[in-house]
Amino acid sequence: MPFRESKMPNQSSRFDERWLRRIFVKDWGLKLLALAITLVLWFVVSGREVERELVVEPQLAGRPAPGYEVKEVLVAPAKIRVTGAASHVNALDKAQTGTISIEGRRESFDMSHTAVHISDPGVGVLDRVNVHVTIVADENSRPQSQGKN
Repeated sequence: MPFRESKMPNQSSRFDERWLRRIFVKDWGLKLLALAITLVLWFVVSGREVERELVVEPQLAGRPAPGYEVKEVLVAPAKIRVTGAASHVNALDKAQTGTISIEGRRESFDMSHTAVHISDPGVGVLDRVNVHVTIVADENSRPQSQGKN
């Protein structure tokens, strides 16, 4: 009996070696085909089109007329929809409007149907926004009252 017990672990290790060899060495064609299918599926799934909402940030350029300041900039809607490959869309955190010039302005104004620009050409913008810019006289430039009479 002791002789047989010493052979058992040896036979078991040979079986394990054959099983591992069969897994890693045989049927290379099928293994390469399975790998190719996996890679194709991964590329198809990772390149799928998705739609997502992004917060819109207005891009202002210039300065209002002397003695005036920008009090508020409102964007409606505050979020827009974008579409594109999942990897491109998910990399974005915000969208920016086209440049809105406030150079020399003395009063509030509206920009309707303002285009939104995304730096990635693989992402499409589905919406436009309306921007309202409130410009008021600067409080520091107003004449101060001269004291009580």
